[in-house]
Amino acid sequence: MPYIPPQNRPPIDRHVDALADRIADALARSDQTAEISVLYRKAFAAIADSIAALEGGEGPAEDEAGALAACIVDTARAYGQKGGWTGELNYAVTMLIQAVPYRLYRRGVWAECLRYWLHAQTVGALTRTAYDIHERFGDDWVGNGLAGVFEDVKDELKRRVNSAYEAAQITKSGDCYSMVPFHTRLIPMEKDGVDGYIEIMLKHHEPEGPAT
Repeated sequence: MPYIPPQNRPPIDRHVDALADRIADALARSDQTAEISVLYRKAFAAIADSIAALEGGEGPAEDEAGALAACIVDTARAYGQKGGWTGELNYAVTMLIQAVPYRLYRRGVWAECLRYWLHAQTVGALTRTAYDIHERFGDDWVGNGLAGVFEDVKDELKRRVNSAYEAAQITKSGDCYSMVPFHTRLIPMEKDGVDGYIEIMLKHHEPEGPAT
């Protein structure tokens, strides 16, 4: 989970910002902004390699990703727990995948900072990074922790962001689950000034069939 103590966030945020600026600058100079996933994977791999190097007694890469990795490991030392950097890594990656699209949006490169294609590209980068770590690292606690974090960031992104985006698209364009006897349904809800939706799990029912 990315919910690390507030006092641990500012130093990591500064390094995330530096890396996000570099990625956003590269994308802004290109008309191939769908390649955000390619730049993500390179950054993720560099962070993972630097963390592994630090745990092996070596130094990190001398770039923004290496500096971020060093900050993650150094910040987590206060826990006194071997491998305690997984939470800080989760936080850093979670912030990075928000910061790059937000920068492109604020610069006017993109009209929006979230679309489905961007979610799919981001998930692809996170998932394939976990696969890459599985293939490149041995079966040890460092590789397992790294792979687990990237998978977990992907799952949390789906739960916290994409689920709300899906709800907005369902209300805009209509649902597409009509041929199954079990599914969920969105119900409008307002409480304490917060306006949104809750998802209800429907009981067994007769499928309605495709919309015509």
